[in-house]
Amino acid sequence: MNNNLIYTSTSCLKNPKNILKVLQTYEKIGIENVELGSVHTHFDTSILKKFNFNYIVHNYFPPPKNSFNFNLASQDKILQKRSISLAKKAIELCRKIDSPLYTFHAGFVIDPKTLGKKFQSENIPDRNKSIITFLNSLQEIIDYSQKYDVKIAMEPNVVQEFNLVNYKNVLLLFAELSEIELLFKIFKKSQLGILLDLGHTSVTSHWLKFDKEQFVKKIAKYTTAIHISNNNGKYDQHRSLTNGCWQIKILKQLRSKPITLESMNLSESQIGNNLKLISSTKN
Repeated sequence: MNNNLIYTSTSCLKNPKNILKVLQTYEKIGIENVELGSVHTHFDTSILKKFNFNYIVHNYFPPPKNSFNFNLASQDKILQKRSISLAKKAIELCRKIDSPLYTFHAGFVIDPKTLGKKFQSENIPDRNKSIITFLNSLQEIIDYSQKYDVKIAMEPNVVQEFNLVNYKNVLLLFAELSEIELLFKIFKKSQLGILLDLGHTSVTSHWLKFDKEQFVKKIAKYTTAIHISNNNGKYDQHRSLTNGCWQIKILKQLRSKPITLESMNLSESQIGNNLKLISSTKN
């Protein structure tokens, strides 16, 4: 995998549900490296081969006909199996479209009805049991990824105020360094990497009161790739980057990693300006 590449998520463009329109726009404006994101409606994945992009694949992709909330830690065995199956389909797709990487979200203790909003906080399953479920799912995905020679990486969850329970992170797994380091006591870095989302880091560090720069420094040795978007430091807003934002400043320490722009609701010109900002950190 070329560590100097800068990717653009298909989630960046305004009104991104129709992936064909997104890819046609990206081709028109000269984007070469594309992360296939998690916001699209079902489509025939054979169209991906009609474009000459360098692809990587992220999380809830390819989008299934019947939507569900992807959760590799689910205590609902049917939902867990559906999540594992989707991850395997993503890995198979990676091989077909020459994507070197598949990345996915860490699991949730409870199955959320809607992502990005307050989770239900009744009848919460045991956290340790949820971690074990996630690790079992992960082992199956690791085995499958090695069969197809595709690298995989987990994206730590973002913890926002509305999902704290009595001011503590009860519902989201692998958002904090201690749990992430647990992963690498079980799995080798050759088996699994981390997709470090700098927007998530900014927000989670605020609500869980840890030093975000120390977090980045300590997690760097596990990091395979980077997600970047801007926010106000309290909510995961996926805003456009600015020259003075923390994410751009810290990115200079991580410039040897492949980076994906994941700001959302952008115009074509805004995508171009964001990519220039990221590119400036690699010089």
